[in-house]
Amino acid sequence: MICIPIKEKNIDFILEKIIKANSLGDIMEIWFDEIQKLDEQDVKKIFNKSSKPIIYKSTTKDLSKIKSILKCKPAFIDLDIKTDKSLIKQIKKLSPKTKIIISIHDFKKTPSTKTLQKYANIMLNNGADIVKIATYAEKIEESLRMLDLLSKLKAKKVKAICLCMGETGKLTRSTGHLFGNFLMYGSLSIKDQTAEGQLTAEDLRKIQNLI
Repeated sequence: MICIPIKEKNIDFILEKIIKANSLGDIMEIWFDEIQKLDEQDVKKIFNKSSKPIIYKSTTKDLSKIKSILKCKPAFIDLDIKTDKSLIKQIKKLSPKTKIIISIHDFKKTPSTKTLQKYANIMLNNGADIVKIATYAEKIEESLRMLDLLSKLKAKKVKAICLCMGETGKLTRSTGHLFGNFLMYGSLSIKDQTAEGQLTAEDLRKIQNLI
């Protein structure tokens, strides 16, 4: 699946990009916590405008704000690995059908494989339905290690999203689906990238059609 991330502060821009994402992606990730002056009606507009499942990219610990989004029953919510286990349990009770993605982002390096596996174990222990690990790759070998981790998680029947940022991280972004990535991120344009090295949805679709 190709996931299109949408990160904007203005609700009108969000709605415009959702229209484009409907025809390019299989799922979309909305950064609700980045939107200025977001109210209940705006949240409903976003869900009504999207014809695809939505990931709520959560960057807040404010349960009342999280509740306002969960009322619309997003298909997924992406929570940071540092999110309290008690909060995750509350989210599961509030919206049982919303799948939990627990993620970690290291913008400076790719830790050892042992550390990456430790992250995955913590996420699963905390209630993740899907684990997400994103790191910065300085060398191609680091991208290869990430793909190896992904294939091992797949063998254990763990749903995972494993990718690397940076120029050499593009290997994981273009081939990760072959190793079992639950989804692949593709932006609407280079300008809309939410991470260094992220491919566009159009380019990602072309690659997937070729291999």
